This record gives sequence, structure tokens and C-alpha cells, in this order.
Amino acid sequence: MEPFEILIDINGNDHPLLAVPFPEEIKYNIFNGLDHLCAVWPSVENEQITWMTDKNVQKELLIMIGDGIEKAINDKLAANQ
Repeated sequence: MEPFEILIDINGNDHPLLAVPFPEEIKYNIFNGLDHLCAVWPSVENEQITWMTDKNVQKELLIMIGDGIEKAINDKLAANQ
């Protein structure tokens, strides 16, 4: 699978995120360039999404980001079927 950009909704604002196949990790700026977020998509079959940030982010925001990533990737995959 080629890397693809998704938009995640955080507090009503869309932020771009680059989703990339495992094991590559490409950091993409979000939150007005203050934080870096990386999403890794290991495989379509196991439906597992691994992601990380190299900045301190509140736990509530981490959960919101994770939910947004999962929804955006699932929407992208559904649109490609």
C-alpha cells in the first residue's frame, strides 16, 4: 500500500496526517506545526493502526487523535473498495 494522506477531525478542525505502510515512519506536522504525528498501517488484514507522537500531548487529545485516525483510515479504505 502506498502512503496516503488522511484528514482527522480534532475539535471541529481537519488536520492532515500521512498514513504510511509498515515499517516506514514518516512524520507529518499537525497542530499548526507544534507537534509531529506518525501513523503506521501494518496491514489491511489485521486492521491494526499504530501511531506515535514525539511531543507531549494530553491524554484526552491522544484518544481523540487515535479515534480520528481510525475513522479516517477506515473511510479511505472503504472508498477504495
